[in-house]
Amino acid sequence: MRTIEEVLNIKTGDFLKADYFFSLSEETIFQGRRKLEESNQRKEKLLVCPYCYQPVKIRGFVNGKKTMHFAHLYDSGDCPIKTTNKYSKQEIERMKYNGQKESEEHIKLKEFIASCLEKDERFSDLKVEKNFNSKGLSKEWKRPDVSAKFKGLDIVFEVQLSTTFLSVIVEREVFYRDNKTFIIWFFNKFNPDVDSQKFTEKDIIYSNKNNAFLINDETIEKSEKEGKFIIKCYYQEVLIKNNAIEFKPEVKEICFDDLKFDYNNYKLFYYDPQSKYQELSYYLKQGFIKDFENFWLERNTLSDEEKNSKLFDFQNLFQSKNINFTINDSRLNAVLDAIYSLKYKKMINYKYKNFISLANHILEYRQEYAQVFLLALSYYGIEKIVLQEDKKGAYRNKLHKYKLAGLKQNDKYNKLFETLFPEL
Repeated sequence: MRTIEEVLNIKTGDFLKADYFFSLSEETIFQGRRKLEESNQRKEKLLVCPYCYQPVKIRGFVNGKKTMHFAHLYDSGDCPIKTTNKYSKQEIERMKYNGQKESEEHIKLKEFIASCLEKDERFSDLKVEKNFNSKGLSKEWKRPDVSAKFKGLDIVFEVQLSTTFLSVIVEREVFYRDNKTFIIWFFNKFNPDVDSQKFTEKDIIYSNKNNAFLINDETIEKSEKEGKFIIKCYYQEVLIKNNAIEFKPEVKEICFDDLKFDYNNYKLFYYDPQSKYQELSYYLKQGFIKDFENFWLERNTLSDEEKNSKLFDFQNLFQSKNINFTINDSRLNAVLDAIYSLKYKKMINYKYKNFISLANHILEYRQEYAQVFLLALSYYGIEKIVLQEDKKGAYRNKLHKYKLAGLKQNDKYNKLFETLFPEL
């Protein structure tokens, strides 16, 4: 097993796995060895140890055995890898995370963010790589890439180039949330293909309403040209297609003013797919509910052919949503007519002159659906009318017997009732 399992490219901020690199062709390895040696001789860091940030070289032997590996330079200083007993796993991960912040790419993006905020008068107390102390009694602190106040709100801006460090990411997010400070993460490259995304990318975006924010050379150039902080946002747009909800990967150039504040998680986001999904789900449900309701109320004015055609269409629609709906079920039809009669406070396909007669009919002949009828009776405000009309107590007597018998609702159409009458 190699002591240095991966090294950090100090220019790009990317990590290079030793096992991967030394599995390449011998020619590639020795070309890299030569390039690395030239950089080290010029005192220009290229590949460094991710824990101590000191340059490394490529060696070929360990204890007399030929094993290609990365190694510290001969006169290098102390490193956690050499003295692991001095540091906890959490401390080592923090060192590795901080090492990534030394890369040229990371420094460039960090300075770009700071320069954008500096030009915007709405930001104050701008700090770069300065300690952010806990606001409580705790003596904890973090060192964000950039921090500032925006209209009295504390915000930290973090650049994430790495592919690891879930523990560090979570630790930071919890710290800032506990201190009522908003955090926004930026990537310098991002693959919108979910199957190709790295775990760290998923760790960040799934906890932030599936929003991923990108800063690269293109957005930097555009920001400088237009004089405002422009970034790219990748998200899942929610839309309706063929009467169903679909998720469509989307990318959009936005500026800071387009972002919204999530006060529950203390994150910044652009698009909220969950809220949009709920909104469109409600819209779809309301849409076909209203269509069905209009048809049901007017079905007897249609020709048999047209009525049957629409019934089949609704049956297919409900079945596509796993909702049971059987055409020409007389007992279902009767209770639907009864509930709509209560809802619209007029008789629908019943010839009764008052609601007490309708209530007595349901309790006498449609007991398997009496429960949903009684709920409707109460919700639509007809129960008081029925009790007033029950001069001889016949309804109360039927209701008492029904409750005493402990009869249960026939659940065959429960989902249909819940869909058509969600208020119940």
